[in-house]
Amino acid sequence: MTWEYILNQAGIPLLLFAICMVYGIYLLIVQRADGIRGKNKGPLKDEKRYAMAGGGLILFFGIGTLVMTILLFVNVYAAVAEIISCTLIMGVLWKKVNEKYGA
Repeated sequence: MTWEYILNQAGIPLLLFAICMVYGIYLLIVQRADGIRGKNKGPLKDEKRYAMAGGGLILFFGIGTLVMTILLFVNVYAAVAEIISCTLIMGVLWKKVNEKYGA
């Protein structure tokens, strides 16, 4: 297995993993929710906790993307099932975070 083969098979998921990690860590450090919600939205109940929970969820999705990347080399169907389940879990948890700390 060469680097060229790995990048051809998993280049985009690895890029998504890197983006999720950088942005999730950024949210955990800065603790401002305007990067997630936009600047024109209403005020939040607790902006710092919203940003912390959002950063954690983005890190969860990044790790899910890394697992999907590994599964791509084992079984493509397992990789697709894993990323779909991670997306559904993230959507449900994001809705709960928005209800708890959102406007």
